Amino acid sequence: MSVTFEQIILDAKRIANRLKDREALGDALLLESESVNKHIESMRQFQDDIDILNKLARDRSNNQLITIIHQENPQIREIQQENRLLKAALEDHQHALEHIMSKYREHTQAKILNTKVNFVEAFTRHHRSADIERRDELIRQQTAKIQEMAAVMQRVSQMDEEKVNQEQEVLSKLMTENKGLRELLEISRKYGSGGQKMLVDDKSTQTDSSLLDGLIEAAITARANVSKPTPTTTPFSPPSPSQSAAAPASGPASTQTGASTTDVTVSPKASSTMPTTDDPARSPNNKSPAAPSNPSTVSNGVATTSPTAPAPSAVAAPASSTTTATSSTS
Repeated sequence: MSVTFEQIILDAKRIANRLKDREALGDALLLESESVNKHIESMRQFQDDIDILNKLARDRSNNQLITIIHQENPQIREIQQENRLLKAALEDHQHALEHIMSKYREHTQAKILNTKVNFVEAFTRHHRSADIERRDELIRQQTAKIQEMAAVMQRVSQMDEEKVNQEQEVLSKLMTENKGLRELLEISRKYGSGGQKMLVDDKSTQTDSSLLDGLIEAAITARANVSKPTPTTTPFSPPSPSQSAAAPASGPASTQTGASTTDVTVSPKASSTMPTTDDPARSPNNKSPAAPSNPSTVSNGVATTSPTAPAPSAVAAPASSTTTATSSTS
């Protein structure tokens, strides 16, 4: 049903269009018929005028008509001349008016262009200002970062200087401790019995291994010179690991009442080339009387010895992976 209505509507539209076309055609035909009627009317009027003139000509001669025409010809020429002048003036006026209107159009167009908003230029100007602001913000951020970096570098240089000062302080302490240990080695080389082990404080084992390697080699050389066999003594064989571990616990000279001490031994690499001897008081082959135990201690880089008796030889090794410590308690 809806399709039928649509067809009806389409037919009605088509008929209406046809009616409009026919009305236009009828109007055109009416105009043409009116023009034809006017032309016919003018022809009829002309014919009437001819008839009237013929009637008049019957009453007058041709000479009169010729004279009348000759009289009217100058007037016609004057009128024609005036018409030509008027046409020329009209053309000049039209040219002047066209020139004036063209100038007016140019002027008004220039005014409109001047007052018109240039969106492209405004857009570019806006983006240019935005780019300038963004560049200024980036410059400010970079300046802040540079200032922060300068502060960090200043702090790092200060910390580095403090670290260098600390290292120099530690180095001076180690040099002082090394000097004290060398003095102890000299004392043990001159006055030591070669049979006792020197008790070393735990704090002295925290020295740098690179500074004490030379001390260990010097102590090994001194120990080897001291423990050379003589005609009255028998050569000493290095004890087994179990005996060396049990020796500090059996000797009363290496213990103190109410305190714990640490017996520091050289690493296996050093002990393989350095002969060791037990305490002279516990050695069965030693006929000399046992020297009293007078351990030397090293604390905070300062070496102290007892003035009553000479200090025995000692080997100090750093508390690193190359040293082993065994503690004994009373």
